[in-house]
Amino acid sequence: IQCVGSRNEERNYCSRICCSETMKNIIKLKEINPNCKVYVLYRDIRTYGLKEDLYRKAGELGTIFIRFEPDRPPVVEGGRTLKVKVNDHVLGEEVVIGTDVLVLAAGVVPNPDNDEISQLFKLSLDEDGFFKEAHVKLRPVDFPSEGLFLCGIAHYPKFIPDAIAQAHGASGRAMTVLTKEKAISSGVVCYVDEDRCMGCGACAEVCSYGAIKMEKTKKGPKPKVIPVLCAGCGLCNSECPTGAIQVKHFKDEQIIAQIDALMASDEELKEVIGKKLVKTNNLRNAKTA
Repeated sequence: IQCVGSRNEERNYCSRICCSETMKNIIKLKEINPNCKVYVLYRDIRTYGLKEDLYRKAGELGTIFIRFEPDRPPVVEGGRTLKVKVNDHVLGEEVVIGTDVLVLAAGVVPNPDNDEISQLFKLSLDEDGFFKEAHVKLRPVDFPSEGLFLCGIAHYPKFIPDAIAQAHGASGRAMTVLTKEKAISSGVVCYVDEDRCMGCGACAEVCSYGAIKMEKTKKGPKPKVIPVLCAGCGLCNSECPTGAIQVKHFKDEQIIAQIDALMASDEELKEVIGKKLVKTNNLRNAKTA
């Protein structure tokens, strides 16, 4: 029976590997005993890529495929001898199958610890509970948090060759970091004015990249920014009640000045620019003198 524990209301995703593994097992069974009868109860056969050949070969070996609807799943009954009841949409009636061995193609579920791990390292999870990459095309093995990389079935259900290929990519990305003698961070990072900071820790709580740590100082607990981890998103800036933490090159005064310039009339803008030019020329003349 396929799609056990997946493609339902609780887990609506396809576990990807189940159908192909079922076909491989059928072929192996038929090699051992060509006369054995194999029934596959399925919703949709999804043998990805060239694995479609396995499905074709399983059918040529005499496998009987019976499709069932989600609202009428197979029913297993019996004690020591199991019987499976399923509605055959081709025959238009219920079929009862006696079994020697009942195999459930169970779905792949995310690790229950994923939620805790994601909070520890500030990582993203998708709606199904698997880890989510920074960008599916541009950064397929990177997390949004710098220096953390993703591969394997923690990403989503996948075949072993796919997991190995992604592991090669993740290790290659890690090497680009480890082989450098220095880590160069962007200039757009946050900084803290300790005199204005009241040590509430709100900035550290909302930081998605784990770039802010609270440290004990003579003035009490104060946030410390780790520049290499900071992405300059400004979330901490918006959360800070005292405005003690700001993003370099994006200070409140600079943003307000940009808004004023946008809303100003042409004459007002010319006047402001003229004053700044005069001030700049005065500074240049003073330096020259």
